[in-house]
Amino acid sequence: MTRRLAAKLSYKELNLLLFALTGGSEALDPAVVDSSCETACPIIENIEQCLDGSVISGEQQLIRHLNNHLREGLIQCGMFEHLASARSVESAAHADPDPIDQRLARWSCEIDLDPSEKILLKRSLSGLPSSAWISMPVTLWRLRRKLW
Repeated sequence: MTRRLAAKLSYKELNLLLFALTGGSEALDPAVVDSSCETACPIIENIEQCLDGSVISGEQQLIRHLNNHLREGLIQCGMFEHLASARSVESAAHADPDPIDQRLARWSCEIDLDPSEKILLKRSLSGLPSSAWISMPVTLWRLRRKLW
């Protein structure tokens, strides 16, 4: 059994990791769009393998895992309630997204990553264009240090 290491990540850091891991194409991947917490769990993956023989790759599993934590952050910070209330024209004028943005900026979660997942994430961060490293060097270096 491999040892899993915990990393405390903010909402912004999770978004950066997911962007780096997917190369910005995660919304186009149907396997990610249909993701759920159950399919990101290793136990469920093993059950699915027994039932139909399909197995998701480690990278897809990590993408789903990060997506689930991002979704958790949105739920906990009230984004979905905000979007539901903003659908009506009257409440859209009164809806203020700033408190949600502030809550997302303070939100963080602890994620257990095994060493191979950390290596994959570090490699993905290293593959970001130099413009990303120039525009947000402190954020990216802190994130990279968290993955050690």
